[in-house]
Amino acid sequence: MQISKIKASRINNRVNLVFSDNSYLPLFIDDIVSLSLKKGQDLDKETLSLIFEKSINYLSREYALRQIAISPKSQKSLSEKLQKFFIKTSKKYKLPHGFDFQPIKEGIIEEFKSRKFLNQDSFIEYFINKNKYKSVRQITSLLAQQGIRLDPQDVIKRIPNNDLSLIKKYLNKKKVNLEKLADFNYRQKLTAALYRRGFNLGDIKRLIDDYSKLK
Repeated sequence: MQISKIKASRINNRVNLVFSDNSYLPLFIDDIVSLSLKKGQDLDKETLSLIFEKSINYLSREYALRQIAISPKSQKSLSEKLQKFFIKTSKKYKLPHGFDFQPIKEGIIEEFKSRKFLNQDSFIEYFINKNKYKSVRQITSLLAQQGIRLDPQDVIKRIPNNDLSLIKKYLNKKKVNLEKLADFNYRQKLTAALYRRGFNLGDIKRLIDDYSKLK
């Protein structure tokens, strides 16, 4: 394998390293200097492997920074996004089979943690606001899937009366038949529908009782 061209990129501080087989890899411009790369250079297996590693590390880090700029991320959510990005990138740039992305991903995560880019409180606030139309139980469960164990009471403190207001909205939207609320089966179906949405059974029954009194 040989370097046929080193082309400037439209992206600042990036160059495209074009190989003799017409494939290419984007590189941070400083890596060209640190690796002493030049046009026409023959590449042995070790140097080529190092170029791949530098390129993927650079691309993944730039991607991670963009993701953090878009919205707060948890360690798990950023890790998952980086993994998906790597799969996409490996196909695009035809990375060699068996390329180990794990050390690159772990390095980026550790760097971002040390620089406090992965702020858990900011992520929780963003996540709860994003899911504010879900029940407290659903939000707590979704946060747990992100590796964040939060007591439901902590969620309630951030969005007081959320479940009660959402149950009311649901009942208003469905235009509940007040006459049918006396029917056990109708009431059970309504209760089950709300319970499946993650609402507390006590809150459901209390608000349905309140609706029953409107007759």
